[in-house]
Amino acid sequence: MTLGDKVAVVTGAAGSIGRAGAKIALLDINPEALDGVADSLAGEGLGGRFCTIPTNVGNAESVRESFRTVDRELGSTDVVVANAGVAQGANFIDISLENWQRTLDINLTGVFLTCQEGARRMMTNRHGSIITMSSTNGLLAEKALAAYNASKAGVLLLTKTIAIELAPYGIRANALNPGFIDTGLAARSGLDPEFLNAYVTKIPMGRFGLPAEVADAALFLASDASSFITGIGLVVDGGQISEE
Repeated sequence: MTLGDKVAVVTGAAGSIGRAGAKIALLDINPEALDGVADSLAGEGLGGRFCTIPTNVGNAESVRESFRTVDRELGSTDVVVANAGVAQGANFIDISLENWQRTLDINLTGVFLTCQEGARRMMTNRHGSIITMSSTNGLLAEKALAAYNASKAGVLLLTKTIAIELAPYGIRANALNPGFIDTGLAARSGLDPEFLNAYVTKIPMGRFGLPAEVADAALFLASDASSFITGIGLVVDGGQISEE
């Protein structure tokens, strides 16, 4: 399953999309992280098929300028993967306004801005695929993650709205709803290691997901193999929410 010569814009991380034949633009607020991914892709012989662009997805002008750079360096956008996200654990009563606002700025407003810029180009070309990163937390709440839960629920309904409005332009929009994926985000969010060890027992498959497994699901939604699929939230969770 490949994307041919399509141009894909990915915020947050590239995953296996960059290995699927696409021209890929990597957008991230962390220049060092971008350098690491770029070195990895270049080492796989993908030089000239990607560009890295430092971007603050919560800032409208930063997102606009990043897409202008993609236009110049790779061409018009065919696929958007709005993957950037943060999580910071805190009980509802203790969440600071700064924590709340930062989470929504990146996880929800960042998705809105990224998808809107991509959609403007796709509407002109009358084709495209938008993939957003929701979560099983957008379907079922977890304690100590109120801001994250709210942002991911918002992403799912935003995506469904995009799907409805842009379907006449040949644009599909779908969300991914991953469960617990071993990206290191949970550990950085301050969750107790004992909690993480207990959490895996909730997953019927008995393990956390891998980033590549989410990237493969994104590749499916980006490709023509899903040409009649739009407006869904595809759950990638090892069966966890099926049991709750």
